[in-house]
Amino acid sequence: MSVLAAFCNQMIRFFEELQASYPEEKSISMGLEALQAAKKSNPRLILDMFYEYMYKPANDLIMTRNDEAIMKLAREIMLTQFNELMPTLVIFDKYWPNMSQQNREVIWQYLTVLCKLCEKARA
Repeated sequence: MSVLAAFCNQMIRFFEELQASYPEEKSISMGLEALQAAKKSNPRLILDMFYEYMYKPANDLIMTRNDEAIMKLAREIMLTQFNELMPTLVIFDKYWPNMSQQNREVIWQYLTVLCKLCEKARA
């Protein structure tokens, strides 16, 4: 399996977990559908979007698990631009303050793995 395929699979698994945890968030379901379609037609698009909207502005924050700065960044991005990764940002803005430590840990792990796979796929 290529690094790009591993990245896309991991991103889809992340959105599936988010959908299971927050079924009321329609944007997560829509984001998951968009990712699944993009994986079939243009998987590189998923990587490029993640790189542009998550990795570049937030990699350091993810690696240091700086949730305060991530929540601030999520609010700024949500106010200024729309993209298919919005559901990830909604989680930080809407649910993070009341989320269990265990759920936070799972999200950090997904984001950390996605950032590392992004680096490898772009190398």
